[in-house]
Amino acid sequence: MKFSSLLVCADEASAQVLRGVLEELGIRVESCTDAVRAGVRLAQDHFDLLIADCEKQSDVKNLLSESHSSRGSGATLAIVVVSGQEKIREMFTLGVNFVVYKPITRERALSTLQAAQTVLYRDKRRKSRVNVHTQATIDYAGAQQSKATLVDVAEDGMAVNFGQHLPPTCKVYFQFQLPGQAKTIRLSGLVIWQDWSGRAGVQFADVPPSSRRLLSEWLERNLNEPAKPETPSEPVKPEAPVKPEGQIVRADWAGEKPESKEHDREAVARLRSEPGNRRGQTRYACRLGAEVYQKGSPVRNYCHLSDLSPGGCYLEMPVAFPRGTTVEIIVRTFDIKLRLGGEVRASHPGYGMGISFKLNTKEERLGVQQLIDFVAATTEST
Repeated sequence: MKFSSLLVCADEASAQVLRGVLEELGIRVESCTDAVRAGVRLAQDHFDLLIADCEKQSDVKNLLSESHSSRGSGATLAIVVVSGQEKIREMFTLGVNFVVYKPITRERALSTLQAAQTVLYRDKRRKSRVNVHTQATIDYAGAQQSKATLVDVAEDGMAVNFGQHLPPTCKVYFQFQLPGQAKTIRLSGLVIWQDWSGRAGVQFADVPPSSRRLLSEWLERNLNEPAKPETPSEPVKPEAPVKPEGQIVRADWAGEKPESKEHDREAVARLRSEPGNRRGQTRYACRLGAEVYQKGSPVRNYCHLSDLSPGGCYLEMPVAFPRGTTVEIIVRTFDIKLRLGGEVRASHPGYGMGISFKLNTKEERLGVQQLIDFVAATTEST
């Protein structure tokens, strides 16, 4: 990944040191001896780095102003050479990112320029995307174990061909392997845009450390290789839902058994249901602090309660309990403290688990309704 720099320095000895370090780091350097010429070059081309060693502070201000207004200047880092600390605060106020103190030595220049290069690399990698054509298993509201095709991947998101339209602002859980890797990446993301063909943009939401490491290693390796043309991909055909005629299927949050095993899997939805495909119980998107215990264990696990309905909820937590585990949940609001029993109906390690309430008394059912009333007063139902 090649970066470019504009060096503005009238002192040949200092310029020679700075040029040597820039070339050592593999950064292309263009030199100017006066601020006027440098301002013209900033207006003509984009530079990743601006290194300014000017006698007049007004020249530094003008260069910074030109850098900010030049095309593509959002990623330009400014480094200023200073002789003392008197005006450091003002320099940073003007938008300077790094400073190098005089007298300029190789060690000082190398330390500062390496730090600047690291920032540039991270910023460019975050924005750069690598074309990829690989299958992923996805779960989202209304579907489990469906298939999608990854189109390109970046540090903070990816483009995905789902083959169908997903619910607006849908959260999706992914499992996939990137080319050349044997381990599976698991993460969740938010759909932030989608088009008529089923292609969508996903912004990463929750990425476990192990998956983040795999993703970073793969991007590190592939961003330094020549770009390969994207392989045309066939749209992923959505799987037709199984719904035998004359069969009534209800959500199983309240412990009711669906008539088919396929719907048993689909009913354990982690997110809000698609507006056009509600399953018998209104759900409310929320985010309430909660505590959850495994039955018979005193160990408290902090979590967030979301997607509340009369029959169940989803608990967001990194260490999910196995399916079938009996749990006790404590939820608090300003004037409610609710203790509920339940069972894990869906477990997603790294993200959370779907809970089916076990409401044995009238007081427990009333408590859930009070909690729903509290959530409904501040959120929209789905």
